[in-house]
Amino acid sequence: MTEQNQPSTFEETKTHFDSVYFYFVILFNDSIHEFSYVEDCLMKLCFKTKKDAKKIAMEAHTNGKAVCFQGSMEECETVAENMTNANLTVILGV
Repeated sequence: MTEQNQPSTFEETKTHFDSVYFYFVILFNDSIHEFSYVEDCLMKLCFKTKKDAKKIAMEAHTNGKAVCFQGSMEECETVAENMTNANLTVILGV
């Protein structure tokens, strides 16, 4: 193996590894829930810190939507189901 091939091999491996976590959950803004409720759900269901939960809630409020979780397809499906059960509006993204 030559020196020139090593970076491309590493990049190919990195890309393959990263693609496992290429799924995400998008939270949509609504006028029903209080910020504190959304932040609590983000901390409990998406495993976010209070600081990150506040940032995501504000982004959803300002832009209409925000990525609230990234992980494998199975993890994202579980988080999306739990967020839906908490009466929050989310979708899965790729």
